[in-house]
Amino acid sequence: MPTRAACLAIVLAIATPLAAAVPEGWRWTTPFPFRELTVAASSEDTEQWPADRAIDGNTEEPEGIWQTRRNSPKTAWLELRLARPRQVKGVRIFHQRNPRYYRSVDYTIACWLDGAWKTVAEVKGNKQAGWRAHPFEPVDTAKVRITITKSEHGYRMGLNEVALDMAPAPDAAQAPEPVSMPHRCGKVADMGILTFEADLPEGTAIELSTRTAPDAGGKPGPWSPWSPTCTTSGAKVTSPPGEWVQFRAIRRSAAAAVPLLRQVTLGSPTCIECLDLDTIVPQPGKPLALTVRFRVPMDKRSALVAELALPEAAAPTTLAKGSWHADGKTWRFEPVALGPAEGMGSLTLGGARTRDGLLMLHDTRPFPVGTKPILERLKAIGEWMMKHPTKTIFVEGYNERTLLGLYEITGEQRYLDHVRNWAHKLLKLQDPAGFWGTGYKSVYFADTGSALGLFINFYKFATPDERKQIDTALERYFHLLLVKGDSTGKPFVHPGGSLGVGFSKYVDGKAQGDLNLPYTISTALTGAEIFAAWYYIKGDERYKQMAVKACDWLLGTMVGDKPPDPWAAPGQIPYYIDDWNKGKRAWIWKRWPYDTSAYVGEGLIAAWVYIDDPAFRKGLGTRIRPHIEWLLRTQNPDGSWAKKSSGDQLRSHGVVNLLLWYYEHFERDPRIADALRRYVMLLLDEKRSAYLRIPGNSIATSLGGRALLEIIKPGLDCYRWKDKPR
Repeated sequence: MPTRAACLAIVLAIATPLAAAVPEGWRWTTPFPFRELTVAASSEDTEQWPADRAIDGNTEEPEGIWQTRRNSPKTAWLELRLARPRQVKGVRIFHQRNPRYYRSVDYTIACWLDGAWKTVAEVKGNKQAGWRAHPFEPVDTAKVRITITKSEHGYRMGLNEVALDMAPAPDAAQAPEPVSMPHRCGKVADMGILTFEADLPEGTAIELSTRTAPDAGGKPGPWSPWSPTCTTSGAKVTSPPGEWVQFRAIRRSAAAAVPLLRQVTLGSPTCIECLDLDTIVPQPGKPLALTVRFRVPMDKRSALVAELALPEAAAPTTLAKGSWHADGKTWRFEPVALGPAEGMGSLTLGGARTRDGLLMLHDTRPFPVGTKPILERLKAIGEWMMKHPTKTIFVEGYNERTLLGLYEITGEQRYLDHVRNWAHKLLKLQDPAGFWGTGYKSVYFADTGSALGLFINFYKFATPDERKQIDTALERYFHLLLVKGDSTGKPFVHPGGSLGVGFSKYVDGKAQGDLNLPYTISTALTGAEIFAAWYYIKGDERYKQMAVKACDWLLGTMVGDKPPDPWAAPGQIPYYIDDWNKGKRAWIWKRWPYDTSAYVGEGLIAAWVYIDDPAFRKGLGTRIRPHIEWLLRTQNPDGSWAKKSSGDQLRSHGVVNLLLWYYEHFERDPRIADALRRYVMLLLDEKRSAYLRIPGNSIATSLGGRALLEIIKPGLDCYRWKDKPR
């Protein structure tokens, strides 16, 4: 996220000039912050709820909240810092709608004056959710601190959003709206298009306009008038051609929420929708078929040109032989042979024009040749996993499954030894009642399914005694789900195929608080995945039928062509969990949609693998297709999924496994290959993917590692090892 400062921090990302074979377009990309605030806190959960979430303009929960670490603090403070003193006359706080996220009950607000904190507001017994205003006599200050002394629950403290009410800046008349620094684009054929990334809460808007100027000895000459404003990304720049360009941003807000403009790009259009390499990871020494698909029809009188750079090659190869499809949206190059070396390659494309004469911006698409670059990255992630074990069983379960996959690829015994040690530990962690604690004072059968997936994968390497221990543990777990049930005796596996959540508390070795209404994730990870795997291992038809019913329930919740709610989208799978969404229909669609996709996909894949029934398998592929389309159309431009740095994104990486499975077994859709390749290239670029924190964040690392493992060897995390040992 861009640093918030009083002045603009302009960072240019200008494409590297190419050889003459590929015409050069132009592009200017710059982060563009509105806010002049920075933030500090006494404590922050940096993995999921860092302090800067309190001033990011996002009031969604839990994505937009700041929370301390789970260490039962007696007090906590959040400090807003201005780059220069301003006249502050009030503070507005958006309190969490769900008190479960540690809504503040008692707190004070203080301003820094004359070298000390002066209390300007004090609140006791707050029960209000949403925005609450705290006006006070205007003071000139550069720091405001909110100190919390009591929250709804004692484990953490935190706030959703904070905003300062300030008098206009003294220089506002000279600079009424944020204006970028001038950028020299040179003599260009046209000014191209204007695109931007912004967070626009309901009731807000961003309006952008541009102006241009000729060059006057290295400086802008007379500026043109500001262009008419645009509010949608992708609009054509209407300013006259010029060698210098500048843009102005105007924010509109009819509500207390704040629009955030994160990044602006001006220049020629990229035009390319996807690059079809006829494979996800091209292999050395094999011919490569290259097809380029455009978003809009192109001028077929223009020709596409490419430079292909291959590992260890002395110079790029120029590709110019090819032809347009009749619709003008597809260009196919003649096949080209790849060299023998593995490593990173790239394809740089340019030369084509749109039908209205705009020259496409040259587009560089890096890609791995062979799996060596991906394996090197995965091994580094594996080392981090081994050095940073967690107490959370679902995270560690995925870590160990990744390490087990590394053993199967590399044959390095230390990976298998590490997995075996944790498998023994997991066996010992089981409660005599049949369940496992999650590692955070509750019992979720969803987390349990993720962890038990390690037992399923390890079973093929287990000794006879280890297999007996796993058998005993799984049968004890199934007895809890199917026979003993909750405190009323109701089974956790429901007649319709869904599973309940588990228990809300795990205190002093006892599970308390039944949560036994349907839960999407437990239905996927235990109902579909573990039951199907146990059917494969033991041959008991009961588990097959339960897995089939779980899959049917999951797919039955998917949105059809006519969404039932305005927040839903065709192909999306809702997040049902007990009765927590009662009366809040938007919640089931907006809370972690990619988390839901990742885990549901994992369950469906396991059921498809372990249940060798042609009709059942075909049905899964047919019914999941609308969801695949939803994933393709909602992928982020950088190759990731979900809102950036959100809790949903931490868990989103499993959608890679789902797309790969569909591509391998149902339809080799070039859009899927392109989507997966863009994801891989994001993770291989450690600088560009730093915000994903892989490695770094334990949840993201556990699922991201498993995704890369499957790219290297599709199906390795889940295959019929009794039938076809690898």
